[in-house]
Amino acid sequence: MVKSKQTCKKSTGGTAPRIALSLPASTGAVTAPGELNVREPSEHNEFCLICRDGSVGEDCLFLCSTCPRVMCSNCMNIPPASAHAVQADDVTFVCISCHVGMERHGRASQSPYFGFYRKGQPLLPSFLQICATLEVSLHSQLSSAPTLMLHLVLVDHDVTGGCFELASEFLRPYFPSGGFEFRSIVFDIGNASKIDEYRLQATAIIQSLMSSNWARVVVAITNHTDNEHGDPFIGYEGNKKSYVSARVHSVLDVLLSPWHPLIHGAAESYLWLFSCGALINNVTSFSGLQQAVIDHRITATIGFNAVRFQPSFATHLLLAFAELVIIERLPIHIVFPDMLGQSYKLGRHTDVFLLMPDNSGSLAVTKFAWTHSQLRPWGQYLPVQCPQCGWSNAWCSVNMHKDYIFECKNGQCRKKILLPGKRPGSCWISVVLRPMPSVPDEDED
Repeated sequence: MVKSKQTCKKSTGGTAPRIALSLPASTGAVTAPGELNVREPSEHNEFCLICRDGSVGEDCLFLCSTCPRVMCSNCMNIPPASAHAVQADDVTFVCISCHVGMERHGRASQSPYFGFYRKGQPLLPSFLQICATLEVSLHSQLSSAPTLMLHLVLVDHDVTGGCFELASEFLRPYFPSGGFEFRSIVFDIGNASKIDEYRLQATAIIQSLMSSNWARVVVAITNHTDNEHGDPFIGYEGNKKSYVSARVHSVLDVLLSPWHPLIHGAAESYLWLFSCGALINNVTSFSGLQQAVIDHRITATIGFNAVRFQPSFATHLLLAFAELVIIERLPIHIVFPDMLGQSYKLGRHTDVFLLMPDNSGSLAVTKFAWTHSQLRPWGQYLPVQCPQCGWSNAWCSVNMHKDYIFECKNGQCRKKILLPGKRPGSCWISVVLRPMPSVPDEDED
């Protein structure tokens, strides 16, 4: 007898009947006292650009006069005779990143790096020697700008050991002086009274967070989506524990609007959607998602299209985001390929979508697909077995009339699959998608 067993599912799909959300009379952002001001960029990093460490005892961090970066005395060979002179009030310090940047952009000719200057002239008798290896890009920072992470979790959805909380623990040591918060909020918005409760809960949390000026706000929504319509689950309509769903634009309006004082007050905001791929694969729901991203003025939104998406598989991508975007302050649209480079196994599970609105109100949508010359040629899946004869591990590539095709190795079968294009080896490819026009909902007349 074949042995079998059951384990709990980790994927985020399923089915739930669609309902129309009964919105309260007021669905705007909650009222919060005072204005949120983005943290001034003049505040400097907490860790050295070179070694990515702090400074204690006799060592100190020198603050760059032209950017937020700092460098520690342990990474520079400052002559003992100049140790006190470099800390004089009339001396300015320029980090190695700014020095190289001025040379690259033509604002200064190539010259030795002196670091310390008095009235525009080098203070040291010879160039300043850096005695450590640069561990990050010269474009990077080690930023501790105030960062808020909000995790909105569907009621009764198990997120034990989830990747979003793991990312928060990774980030926490980078904020030794405070300025980092992680909040997890369980939502059940299946009817009007529950929406009111959710908004009151959000109001109380916002009141407790208003004392800080959050420069970055990262929101994650973890829930299920309806397999057919792509509608996000919203909780229970009544007391019976049976999930219901609603159109994506309505759901995001209810979930995100209360947090607008924080999201819109931040210099950068990010939305991670940990839900199954029907949200993106369904044309209507994906169109609604794109409009919601524009309406809520999110800097960047990340989504996935795996039919049975498992959020834990995105852990490496999220940690790379935390390091490159949050800490090193690199633009997400530039470093996204590097983030994916640390997450190649994710590509065997799902494509990744990056949605970014611009100042004109239009939306840039990019699909990233993982490719492998044998497993997923040109970003398209090969069946595990030949659908005609049932052989497994059956495919071989053939060059036929300058077209590359895959055919079954079974001489009695020779089933052919034609896949356009060719990309050797293994890598991620990006495909720029045309933003979808608004699609009328099928429930509307």
